[in-house]
Amino acid sequence: MGKKTALAVTLATGAAAYVATRYLLKSEHREKALDKFNDLTDNGREAALRYYHYAKEYFENENEFRDDLESLKQKVSEKAKDLKSNENVNKAFDSLKEATSDLKQQFEKEKVEYDDLAPETDIVIDGRSAFGQAKRAAESEEKQTEVFYPKEGQ
Repeated sequence: MGKKTALAVTLATGAAAYVATRYLLKSEHREKALDKFNDLTDNGREAALRYYHYAKEYFENENEFRDDLESLKQKVSEKAKDLKSNENVNKAFDSLKEATSDLKQQFEKEKVEYDDLAPETDIVIDGRSAFGQAKRAAESEEKQTEVFYPKEGQ
């Protein structure tokens, strides 16, 4: 099925390419296509230049944006220096580091090797699943057929 689909797609693509080539090789269609392509490229260039000038003007005239950014950087660096020199923050970090190291030591003490957890007896798997066992049990039991008749008054 995959080969048939690939063959069909290849044939359809080839046919479309052939038709497009034949259409564009006609002189009247070729001229229209070239004119349209030239118009699109000219419009694209004009739009690119226009947006370039917009961006250039924005960044040249937006000195206050840069000033705001510089003041924000300054505020953030001052706040970071304050937090770094703050005694309570340093105590909290020290406490966190100490608690982390205590927890690591506790886990290392309680570390148990895998061999210690291994059972002493071997586990034997016989290949019979619970469904297979239930199916065999159901097939081996003798089933009685029950017959239900409608009551005569109904």
